[in-house]
Amino acid sequence: MTIEPIMPAYMGKKAQVHSQTWHETYAGVLPQPMLDLVTPEFALNVTKAHDPSTVFIARFGDDVVGYAEFCDTARPPVTYPYTAELAAIYVLRRCQRRGIGSALIEAVRNAVSTPRLVLWVAEGNVDAQQFYAAMGFHATGVQQVEDDGAMRELEFANSDETAELGRHEA
Repeated sequence: MTIEPIMPAYMGKKAQVHSQTWHETYAGVLPQPMLDLVTPEFALNVTKAHDPSTVFIARFGDDVVGYAEFCDTARPPVTYPYTAELAAIYVLRRCQRRGIGSALIEAVRNAVSTPRLVLWVAEGNVDAQQFYAAMGFHATGVQQVEDDGAMRELEFANSDETAELGRHEA
């Protein structure tokens, strides 16, 4: 397995994984018309809009099987100082539980300028919440609603001190 920053040659394959993992993860959670919008073409446009240095892919040979995206400074509504954000992490269902997600998180931890990370996870995505807990993250009690009210997300942080550094605006 190779974990590396995305290169232009892999953007299309990452977009395929983006689309497929969203359908695998959110079927029955998000309304189907919303999921139908997350096509490989849509995902490719999203990928191209991001700074490639903030996107890691996991691949076996030429097959992309997962990706992670990060922000060196966490985006609102996060107000904690000196905190980065794990903005997205997805691994194809058939490749989960093989250490790929752990390796992607480790790559992000090595790339960001601070050891503090926050992330958002769908309230109903218990598997992901358990994975994040195993990786040292915990729920902070902060929530937000995304995707036009279709998904409630829970904030997770990787250290107790992150929760003490600041609070979100109401």
